[in-house]
This record gives sequence, structure tokens and C-alpha cells, in this order.
Amino acid sequence: MGTATNPPAPTPRVWAIGGGKGGIGKSVIAANLAVVLAQRGCRVVLIDADLGGANLHTILGMPARGPTLSDFLLRRSERLGDIVVPTATAGLSLVSGSRAPVDSANPRYAQKVRLLRHIATLPADHAVLDLGGGSSFNMLDFFLAADHGVVVVVPEATSVENAYHFLKAAYFRRMRRAQPRERVKAAVAAAMAQLQQLDIRSPRELLRRVAEADPTAAEGMLREARRFDPALVVNRVQRPEHRRLGVDMGLACEDYFGRRMPCLGTIEEDEVVARSVHERQPAAERYPDSRFVGALRGVVDRLVGGAGAAHGA
Repeated sequence: MGTATNPPAPTPRVWAIGGGKGGIGKSVIAANLAVVLAQRGCRVVLIDADLGGANLHTILGMPARGPTLSDFLLRRSERLGDIVVPTATAGLSLVSGSRAPVDSANPRYAQKVRLLRHIATLPADHAVLDLGGGSSFNMLDFFLAADHGVVVVVPEATSVENAYHFLKAAYFRRMRRAQPRERVKAAVAAAMAQLQQLDIRSPRELLRRVAEADPTAAEGMLREARRFDPALVVNRVQRPEHRRLGVDMGLACEDYFGRRMPCLGTIEEDEVVARSVHERQPAAERYPDSRFVGALRGVVDRLVGGAGAAHGA
């Protein structure tokens, strides 16, 4: 008789909340999104990956002391689970990024790989990563490693421009992983060398030109392109025309990347957000009936496919 084997433990569904610039509400959305998930009965770990400007502990009303992500990255703590601390919200835990030394804002490749490997072992249904602003390789790698990448944008010209830049950078970062890598690299270099002559104006056109020269390389790129499926959230909406921003950006991305980017929802400007941060209590706990929290629940519904609680349920 063969020995029974235990099924592998389920891994948490990883969400990464990013965007092209700071100050657009990513951290507030990440924190409250995690609270909404926990309120639905999920086990959630919120990870402050914005090591240059970590503030989730403040939003959650927690002290800036105790173990932090820097302790794990610098191997003062061997397991990520050792630095997970409970919050006041049942089912929600935090990996804080507070008090990070300057050099830890740019972890090395081996540190990133180790962090991602340990996230997959956390006893949680969801892991929510709050990323820093900008398009550094570290932010892009965390964004691309997630099961769900969410780009937050506000209806301001600089935010929209930076969001497009972030999406383009993430797309080409993913293309670098395409197999066979050397053939892909050579085929892309050949096409880019004739950028103007071939009238290449978008990744979709680049892919078509590579396919003409090297179908094998193009197939590898196409596989990666199909896995590039981030979504948008429009924050701080104030006027009716702002509500179209997510749809318009999705259409523009379809024209540029060759596939439409869904908009998970629009979140109206709501004074309770600033009030809750000042009060050091998440809006989803302090003001559950607010417009902000209602809109965020809709985002969660669309992202996880309804009101299901635990990952794998």
C-alpha cells in the first residue's frame, strides 16, 4: 500500500498596488483593500514594500517599532513569518517597512527572490504589497511577480503620464523574460535598430515585426505578452468626466499593447480618507459606510470575482 501524501498547502494570492508616482493614494488603497478582505473572513498579510517611504503602520495606527521588512532583507530574521505582526483588524497582519535604512530601498536580486519565495509560504489567503512610486526595476519586479497588478492613477496630467510610463516599463521588463532569451534579445535589437524605417510605434507593432524576422522569438514574446494583465483604479475622482479616465486609458492601452486593460473602478474624492489617516485608523474600519469604502468594496468584488472570502474557496 502506498503512503498517503498531504496536498501542498495553498499559497496566498498576491496583489501588488503600484503606480507611476507617489502621493496618489496607493498606500491608503492598499491598507483599506486589505482590511476589506479581512472583514470578509480572509487571512491577509499586508506588506509595506515602499522601503523609501513606508507608512502603512501609520495608516493602521500601529507603532513604528518591532520587526520590519529590513530585518528580513538583511537576514536579522531568517523567515518572513517571524516579522509578521497582527493588527487591530481581525485576520489582518502587517509586515512593516518602517525605519528602513537608506540602502534597503533598493534590495539586491537575491533579496527580492528570497522575499517572493517566503511570501508564497505565508499562511494567508491574500498578500497585499504596497509598492513605492516610480518605475525602478525593484518596483517593476514586485509588480510583475504578483498574481494581480493594480495601477492607481488620479485624474491629473502628471499622474496619467507617469502611469503610462510605469505600464510601458513593466511591459518591456516582462518581455526581457521571454524564452528563448538570446533569440528574443537579438530579434528585438534588430527591429529596434530600424525603429523609424520600420515605423515601429508600439509593442504590438514591434511584436509583428519580430514575428516576420524570427517566429520562434516572437512566440516567446507573445507568451509573455499574454501574461501581462494589470488593471487600473482611478482614485480621487471629482467630476463626471473623470469617470471616463479608466475606460479611456484602457482603450489607449489596447491600441498600444494590443490588449485592453480593465478598470476595476473609480473612487470619488472623500474627506473621510484624510480624516482616517489623521485619526490613524483605516477608513474601512472607522467609516464603513463612506463613499470611499463602498467604491473600494466594488474594486475588491471585481478583482476577486465576487464576495467569496478565502482564496481557493
